[in-house]
Amino acid sequence: MSTTKPALEEEEEEEEVVVAACGCCGLTEECTSAYIAAVRGRYLGRWICGLCAEAVDDETRRPGRPVSTADALDRHARFSRSLRRSRRRAADSPESLVAAVARVLRRSLDSPAPAEDAAAAVASVRRRSSVAR
Repeated sequence: MSTTKPALEEEEEEEEVVVAACGCCGLTEECTSAYIAAVRGRYLGRWICGLCAEAVDDETRRPGRPVSTADALDRHARFSRSLRRSRRRAADSPESLVAAVARVLRRSLDSPAPAEDAAAAVASVRRRSSVAR
């Protein structure tokens, strides 16, 4: 009695794994060629990682003015490039962490949370601290 593997298992074993680099952020992932083809089909010939794909999808689903996949890809790619450039500059500058924290503080002070959100956050912290005791 000979045992044969189902055709699906044979196809999976033959599927070659390839390392692909994201066209937006540069992250590399090990993927099958079929998966790479599916992603490229969905994102206009570009291979992008799962995280960037989520960001692009979020951009296209954002309420308000409709955004095409091409525009969302371009926006996210520009954002990723600017982020990589700022990281390189940040690595060169010893005061970059202090400057970044100062920017975050300024932004948070410029747009404070609504009073009801702040009150809910304080109540949540109080509940957690009373439970921990």
